[in-house]
Order: sequence, then structure tokens, then C-alpha cells
Amino acid sequence: MADARLYQIALTLLPQVGAVTARTLVSYCGGAEEVFRTPRKQLLKIPGIGPVVASGIAEADAALRQAEVELVFLEKNGIDVLFYTDPRYPDRLRHHNDSPVLLFFKGQSLERLNAPYIVSVVGTRQPTDYGRTVCEELVEGLKQYDAVVVSGLAFGIDVTAHRKALSLDLTTFAVLGSGLGRIYPSQHRAVAQRILENGGLLTEFTHQVGPEREHFPMRNRIIASLCDAVVVVETAHTGGSIITAKLAHSYGREIFAVPGRLRDSKSAGCNELIRSEVARLITSAADIAQSLGWREKDSAVGVQQVLFADLSADEQQLVNILKKHPQLSIDALAAAAQSTPGKLAALLLQLEFKGLVRTLPGMRYELVH
Repeated sequence: MADARLYQIALTLLPQVGAVTARTLVSYCGGAEEVFRTPRKQLLKIPGIGPVVASGIAEADAALRQAEVELVFLEKNGIDVLFYTDPRYPDRLRHHNDSPVLLFFKGQSLERLNAPYIVSVVGTRQPTDYGRTVCEELVEGLKQYDAVVVSGLAFGIDVTAHRKALSLDLTTFAVLGSGLGRIYPSQHRAVAQRILENGGLLTEFTHQVGPEREHFPMRNRIIASLCDAVVVVETAHTGGSIITAKLAHSYGREIFAVPGRLRDSKSAGCNELIRSEVARLITSAADIAQSLGWREKDSAVGVQQVLFADLSADEQQLVNILKKHPQLSIDALAAAAQSTPGKLAALLLQLEFKGLVRTLPGMRYELVH
């Protein structure tokens, strides 16, 4: 039997095939391998698939050979492949058509990509002492909620957040703008190695891909959607942090920004995000927790038995599932209930009206305690 990963990887290497096109192909053909086995004439009948894409699939030898090379590297280095149909693929990414079709992951805490509380921390590569101090204080405050910290391993605020999380034994994930064979920046390889022990490294790029300029906005969209909230510590008016914040806003994530001095260029972006009401002003991790309705990890988390006479059997089933799993996406709920997202949406709305369930950022749901 062919290794499914070979075709999943090769699909991402085809010219003119991005995330949306790849999903369309898999949907119509039934799987990544089936895409390569579908005749050109049939491919041309798929909406949005033109002659260039169809010909590229029909002549995919180069992509398949490159995928074989990638598989050898993955096996040698213990790297996981997360295709978007894989149950382990992060739920928060699953809802966005522009999310990567495939992710490469190396680390020890794959399941924590679906942790109840995840925060992405971003900021300037040249922070002030104030920025570094505030970043460390915010991450330290996240510990009492057992939150996961996501960032991009870059100089400045990114690596400050990673290092502080590591010092507190908090799970942290670094999303890379290069392949796992080209850790960037090289000065942070030691930090990356430590991250593997209590979190992991994540990228959509094959191992030989370097840190090209256009890769970082792509990396930022993962940082923006992998979380419940993005925290911007220090940033100028333009740059990667602003891109990440705006992407997160478009994805329906909460944006928080640390205020700075009015004439400090490194706080200008944060102040503007707050002024324009894209971001909420925060001074501590408690502000994030209060806004998102988080509970401290040591507080009572047991949910009292909920049995109401006016609950239907389907509604009660959802309540029982959410009692066992504090937060779930609608896709995860659908899988657990063996139902469809469309059917569950109406049930969840009824439970919200009854005050039993609430919607969280990223299309996730939890019981009201």
C-alpha cells in the first residue's frame, strides 16, 4: 500500500496548487492519492481546475520525487505530517480555507495544539527593556491558566516569549518561516531544541526551504489562527506583528495590545491598534483571561450534572460531551456526536439561548459554569 504522506506532500508541491485548490481537488477526487490517479479529462471537469493545473497533476513526477526525498528526511528526524483531514490537525486552523493543507511538526506535545487556551505573542525584533519585561510578565501570568504560548522564534519579543514559557515549564510552539532542516534564525537553534522538549516546531515548508522574505507573512497567518488571542507587545506602525494582528482580526480572534509611550516608535503600532479598536488594551494576563472567560487551572473545573427536563436527547448528548472535554470545535463535536456540523449548529444555538453553552473565539464551544 502506498504511503499516503507521499501524495499529501506531493500535492503541496504542484505548481499553481494552493490551499484552496488542493482542498477542492481532494474533495472531488476523494483523497490526495486519488488526485494523482484521476485522468486529466476528469480533472478538467472540477470547478476551478484549468488546463495548467490538470497538466501539472498529469506530469507530477518531479513533485513525487521531491516528496520521496522529504519522506526520507521526515523518517530520519522523527517529524510528523499533519494533513488537513488528519484528526490531529489543529482544530483552530481547520476552519480557514487559507490554512495550510499540510503541516510538518516535530516535538513532544502534539495534542497541545488543541489545548483549551492558546495565546500567540508577537512584537518587534528590537524591543525595549520595557517591552521585554512586559512580555515576560504576561507569559508568567499565563501560567496559572496553563495556557499554551505560540510565537515565531524570531529575535526580540518572539524569543523572549518562548524563553519565558520554557523557564516556567509552559508548553510553547514555534511556527517557522522555513523548513525544519533550516532553523531560522540560526542563533536560536538552542532555544528551538528546548522547545522540542515541551512543545514543538511547526511549519508548512519542506525541510530544504530557506527563510525567504515571502514566507513570513505565510507563517504569520498560522500564528494568527492557531490561537484564541493574539497579544502584541511592541511594534511599529508596519511590520509582521501588524500583519499578524490584522489577520487574526479577520479570523475572528481577540486582539490585545500593550500600550506604550505616545512618541515611542516601537509602541506606535500597539497604540494605533488600541485607538482604532482593533485591539483591547491590556496590562496583565488577567485581562486576557477575563475577556476570554478562562478559568485558573487550580480552580474547580468539575461541571455539575446538567439534566433539564426541556433538553432534547441530542442537546443532552452535547452537554455530556462538553462535560468531558472543556472546549471543542464544532468539527470535534460533530465527530464525538457522530453528527454533522450543520445539524449541531442549530442545537448549539438552542443551548446558548438556554444559557448552557457559550461560543469562544475560533468557533469553539464550552459549557457555562
